[in-house]
Amino acid sequence: MKKPTALIFFGIIVTGSVISYFTLTKRGEKPDEAPVALLTPGEPTTPAVPDPEPVVKPVETATPPVPVVKKEPASAAVGIFSSPEAAMTALAAKIGEKSFDGFLTVTGPEAVAESIRSEVKSLIESPDLKLDITKPFTEVSKSAEAVRWSLNFVPTVATAAPHQLYADLSTTGGKDFDVTKISIPMELTHAAGDVSSDPEKKAVTMTPEQQSDALTVAHAFSKAVIQRDFNTARSLSDPATVTDERVAALMIAVEEGKFALKEERPLVVTLSRDDITWVLTRVQSGQTDSEFALELGQVGSAWKVNGLTFSKVLSVLSENAGAGNVAYSPIVDDPSGGDSLVLYFEFDDAGLTPRTSRQLEIVAEILSQGADRVIRINGHADALGSDDYNIALSDQRAESIRQTLIGMGVKPDQVITEAFGAAKPRKPNFLPDGSDNPGGRSQNRRAEVLLDF
Repeated sequence: MKKPTALIFFGIIVTGSVISYFTLTKRGEKPDEAPVALLTPGEPTTPAVPDPEPVVKPVETATPPVPVVKKEPASAAVGIFSSPEAAMTALAAKIGEKSFDGFLTVTGPEAVAESIRSEVKSLIESPDLKLDITKPFTEVSKSAEAVRWSLNFVPTVATAAPHQLYADLSTTGGKDFDVTKISIPMELTHAAGDVSSDPEKKAVTMTPEQQSDALTVAHAFSKAVIQRDFNTARSLSDPATVTDERVAALMIAVEEGKFALKEERPLVVTLSRDDITWVLTRVQSGQTDSEFALELGQVGSAWKVNGLTFSKVLSVLSENAGAGNVAYSPIVDDPSGGDSLVLYFEFDDAGLTPRTSRQLEIVAEILSQGADRVIRINGHADALGSDDYNIALSDQRAESIRQTLIGMGVKPDQVITEAFGAAKPRKPNFLPDGSDNPGGRSQNRRAEVLLDF
């Protein structure tokens, strides 16, 4: 900017300022106290920014402040837990307090059905029971979508008996777990007059709620097998598809191997649908693990075991028996249909081995539960020796079993025997080239037991 022009511009600014001052003073208004910035010739001009409007504070009233409510985290919602162990710990704490209402705050009220609420309340509040200190809860089963745990009660007085409660938990879509159902195992529902002084003599009655729960039925059946409770195991299986012989054979195999249910997660659900459930029952004997498989289907409104496979248990027993002269498989197919129990003998011998004696103890228990129960014993022999000799030997084997059962308390008219000699081999006595087949002959030296109930 040229010097004359700058002087003119500066003069205009000063003149305007003087006029503004006198105008404001004449109106009684106080001019801004901020100093007027003077421009140095040659500097660019900047438009003046007006002062902001003064902020008027509202007049305070006597209205009290609104309290702030602290929200609980999502993990603290009723029935939602970060792990099954966390859920069981919370349930155990309420049981320790003998608080049924507190128990419901953990599970949510819908988890305990009205039909069992009084029983659950009595169990939790009973002064004669407490949770096991060493194992207050254990995992019972696992599937892809859910888990079942048990709360383990032990007696505080000699007249009480141990009990359990089941707690079912399912995933909520993430990593959290929801308590979906509390249920009662078989032990808590002994109907009046239904259990004799020996609980193994009569089947235990299950409530409709228990019968409609496939996992409860599977667990009850597995425990009955381990405890050699034939009647209960029989009542929980479908007679149209599972024979008495098959149930008895599983009990014999389990007893022979001294198997017990695994303490942690004895059941694994491999398939669960509205009409079918598959369960693996895991068992253990010392350091040896095995399993048997249950298939369950619905018969009316109740779940029943309608399929039973225990080849893995038999495989373990065969390995433990070694390559001796006596074969082992407690069950074979009956040519006339169904299954037969089978007991094996040493070569040219009608005496019982320790193994067959233990098997007959289970058969005697089954027969003692009803005088109308009758068994047929068919004696067999291998092909070595004459026909007359083998007929006589097979008859001696069948009679040896009959006399042993009578000695165990079975009535004589409950046992019928028949001798077949070498006429009905299970395996070839000789190889295709005509040479001897010792392995085949060992499986032909047998007596088959058919339970005609």
